[in-house]
Amino acid sequence: MGSAGQGQRAAAIVGGFLTAYLMAAMAFAGDARGPDSPSAVHSPFVPELPMLEPESDSYRTPRLGDGFRIRLFGEEVIVPARDPRHVSAWKLGAQFEAPAPTGRLVLPAGALYLWRHPDERHLYRAEIAGVYNNVFWSLKPEHWGNFEFGFTFNNFTLPEAWNEAYDGVTDKAQQIYWGFVRPGFTLGYRRSLENGRQDNMWQINWVVEPGYFYSGRSSETAADLVLPRSTFELRNRLMVRWDGLERNLLSLPHDGYAAGADFVQGFRTDWGNWGTPGYSFSRSEGQHYSIVNAYAVASGGLPFVDSEQHRMVAWLHGAVGHNVDRFNGIRVGGGPNAMGMEYGASAMPVLPGTSIWEFYPEHYLIGALEYRWELSWFSYLSAHGGVGYLDPYRPTASGQLRRSDELLPWMGARITTGFIGDTMVMLDYAHSFNLVNQNTRGGNEVMLWISGEL
Repeated sequence: MGSAGQGQRAAAIVGGFLTAYLMAAMAFAGDARGPDSPSAVHSPFVPELPMLEPESDSYRTPRLGDGFRIRLFGEEVIVPARDPRHVSAWKLGAQFEAPAPTGRLVLPAGALYLWRHPDERHLYRAEIAGVYNNVFWSLKPEHWGNFEFGFTFNNFTLPEAWNEAYDGVTDKAQQIYWGFVRPGFTLGYRRSLENGRQDNMWQINWVVEPGYFYSGRSSETAADLVLPRSTFELRNRLMVRWDGLERNLLSLPHDGYAAGADFVQGFRTDWGNWGTPGYSFSRSEGQHYSIVNAYAVASGGLPFVDSEQHRMVAWLHGAVGHNVDRFNGIRVGGGPNAMGMEYGASAMPVLPGTSIWEFYPEHYLIGALEYRWELSWFSYLSAHGGVGYLDPYRPTASGQLRRSDELLPWMGARITTGFIGDTMVMLDYAHSFNLVNQNTRGGNEVMLWISGEL
């Protein structure tokens, strides 16, 4: 195709994108919906809601739950205020990795997100994906003050054999069925912060998690592989959460900070040596194990810039484990970045530029810095970068696996916007400079994430 044809094609692509963007803007504003907003009400005048004026020197970015009026394309649109104590949302996405680990060019992801915090006594938070679920429910009985009891549930029950990739190459000899189911009981203390926002609180909980781990062969499993034993396990977990983040209309962190930590001690009743002769793991690796992980997220304005449309977000995530294996370790990898977006969501580590759940290190530390520019009251453009320090398994020249400390820096960009039909779209790109995949150094991740309220 000649340069004229290429120019026409580029113009068509840009024009199509702008048309879709404007249509989305009108639909999003016309319905006055985001991931957490009800339908708009069109009215010539609503005196109790402030007028949003993005060009004004006193402009204030809309916060989650805020109501306001705005003039868009010559028409006044009303975004009603709401109390986000009751949220039911769906999330769907796909990760594209190039070069990709074997069999992981495209990884789909999806879940239902449920949040119920109707009053100070009740709290319910759940991520439900069927094969993976993470549920927390608690209640403060009368006369208990801020003390609470509750129940938890966590499972990983993928209905297909899962294999590990080392330097992007899948080891099919160790491809097995495995998973776990962990119901739990919790006692703790929870108190809302004094700023009045319903998602700002701190809590400390002791969680007892009796569970069951299982494993099984697949058609690809090596004949000489010794399976890890299916067994009862017991975990004690101390969970600490503190959230003082103020979030914008799309739940992105805008101001303040959040922090948390988990202290886990686990025991498997029946464990033994497992693996193939070349990749064997001893009984001591995993029967008694412990993990400590912690995170912190902070958001605020740019130094010397007096504008709410320019924000900086920083986060730090780290962990150290003892007797950690592929079945009990914290999974680290790429995927949707939910740092600071919801209460408790920051507990899951994210390493941009890598495949979802690609590593299970014994220790890791991930630090990131993000600049975010508000394109409009419902669209945000971000540039982010950071580095991960971790010790994944890597194959040696002799064919054995050995943990190796690695630095994995990355840079990327993201657009997050309200879109058609009461949805939010997040498109994220990240390049990992030091990742090794299929004998190629450097990896590219594209993550498309769409969510909407039910």
